[in-house]
Amino acid sequence: MNRVPRETGLDVVYDGLCRFCERSLATVQRIARRPLLRLHDANDHGTIKAKFPMLADADTSNAMFVVTPRGEVFRGFFAYRRIMWESPRLYPLLPLFYAPGAGLIGPLIYAWVARHRRHFGCSLDGVAQCSVASDRVGRLDWAKGIAGALGALLLAATLAPVAQNWSPAPRDNFPFSYYPMFSAKRSDTYHVSYIVGLDAHGQRHQISHYFAGNGGFNQTRRQIDKLIRNDRATTLCQAIAGAIAREAGPPYTEVATVQIVTGAFRFADYFRANKAPLAERVRASCPVARGQWAERGSR
Repeated sequence: MNRVPRETGLDVVYDGLCRFCERSLATVQRIARRPLLRLHDANDHGTIKAKFPMLADADTSNAMFVVTPRGEVFRGFFAYRRIMWESPRLYPLLPLFYAPGAGLIGPLIYAWVARHRRHFGCSLDGVAQCSVASDRVGRLDWAKGIAGALGALLLAATLAPVAQNWSPAPRDNFPFSYYPMFSAKRSDTYHVSYIVGLDAHGQRHQISHYFAGNGGFNQTRRQIDKLIRNDRATTLCQAIAGAIAREAGPPYTEVATVQIVTGAFRFADYFRANKAPLAERVRASCPVARGQWAERGSR
């Protein structure tokens, strides 16, 4: 591992007598599938002090340290987080280290693991005798420690967005959300924009949201709302009218006019099967010019 070029790898100062520490760093190397780290035993105080004068006063017996080629120093949880940036194969683990609350919870979990690191595997200092049975127990404790730490990080990341409910300016995020679609206070009425088709007799026909854009219903609805806010409802209406003119099947062959409409609905009435809007506002209205498309198709 120490064959890593100095300008590309990271120097890691850790407890060389800790088998759990060795295994965790070896696991990182295996995932990355290439040498990333130059390992240095923190118990060799003279060598560490000579090679890394910036760590002269560091508590290397209580935490792992990472030193970058530029001389930047990272300790404990943040040292592991810095290592994750060294290989694209480690990037999937980054959300655990940058999840909401990870910067607060992560160091606490790391401190607990560091205090008990000798219990997660046999010590290599000659004090503890590592029998086959004790080695198995050590591996089990090591696996439990890792699973517990990852579980605690995920739990903290999942619960942290709940605090947004009490924020004066809440911010939603993905994939960790406080689910404002369920927790936000709603009024009795709701406004939504949609597409209406009218035939020659004024009869209304439902126009699918697929004519307005790609994606699901909610995504397309947001696109329609954005175009309306940007005074581009007429442009959208004309594009949909052109698409309707090229349709050969019912009910679109009967549609003579396309409208972009914003309707107001009362939740209580709508979910009692009364889906008629309380009021409607026509944002744009466009005729369907089928003769134009038929003439182009015959050319």
